Amino acid sequence: MIHSVVDELGRTSPLAHRLVPWWSFTKTVLATLTMRLCDNDKLNLDSKLPKRPFTYRQLLQHTSGLNDYSFLPEYHQAVANSKPSWPVDTLMNKVKVDELRFEPGRGWCYSNLGYLLLRMEIERIYDMALPDITTAFLVKELNLKSAFLVEDLAAFNMLQVGPKGYDPNWCYHGLLAGNIEDAALFLHYLMRGELVSQNALNEMQTLYKLNVDVGERPWTTPAAGLGLMCNRDANLDTVGHTGMGPGSVIAVHHFKLQKPKTVAVFKQCQDQSVVENKAVILARAGS
Repeated sequence: MIHSVVDELGRTSPLAHRLVPWWSFTKTVLATLTMRLCDNDKLNLDSKLPKRPFTYRQLLQHTSGLNDYSFLPEYHQAVANSKPSWPVDTLMNKVKVDELRFEPGRGWCYSNLGYLLLRMEIERIYDMALPDITTAFLVKELNLKSAFLVEDLAAFNMLQVGPKGYDPNWCYHGLLAGNIEDAALFLHYLMRGELVSQNALNEMQTLYKLNVDVGERPWTTPAAGLGLMCNRDANLDTVGHTGMGPGSVIAVHHFKLQKPKTVAVFKQCQDQSVVENKAVILARAGS
């Protein structure tokens, strides 16, 4: 297990330079890019996507009604057998993208497919491919030099996690990787209000309360923001995202303490509770 903690002044310790997949923390970056488009009046959060019945807000908060390929047994079988990812059109047909689980805004269902649609909209509006967008944003603007979009088997194998034959394009919305201090720093910058306007940051933290069994995970009042998974109570007020893929998990969370901390924890295992509980321990240490 490796970790990195960023304090309220932006000081990072320890430095863990190993490159790791950020898995679904990528969604927080995509959400931030979306909110930047809103700040620049290039996108309206409550407008519907072209020819779709749901809004950008609903995609960001998983309330669109979309299904997800994680529910398909043949997806899990294909990943287990190291098969290449399906073309996007094939994916859309298999998931039945036009058959919603519920009316938009009338329920909650975690959907990677929703973030694929967001990625496609981001690329359309920016008129750039996501690798170029993330390089310009993360590496050049924010100086998070380790960050990159994993696009092929060779790049994923370089991370030395999970099965050797895993096709990273199964993460259809994109799979960012980098060291964990850069992941923690990204969330630190976001929560300090350095990446989007205060209004946009407030919108990202508008919560949809979840009625879910979290098991051994530390969250007592889990809720979904926009590209953020949150827990808001007097003893544990957090904002961030946990991600899991074949072979490893990562938790990146900001803790709203008297002296705020942003913590990233990575471990090669398949138990999200392990990294999340470790993040809570690290955040509370010395507080």
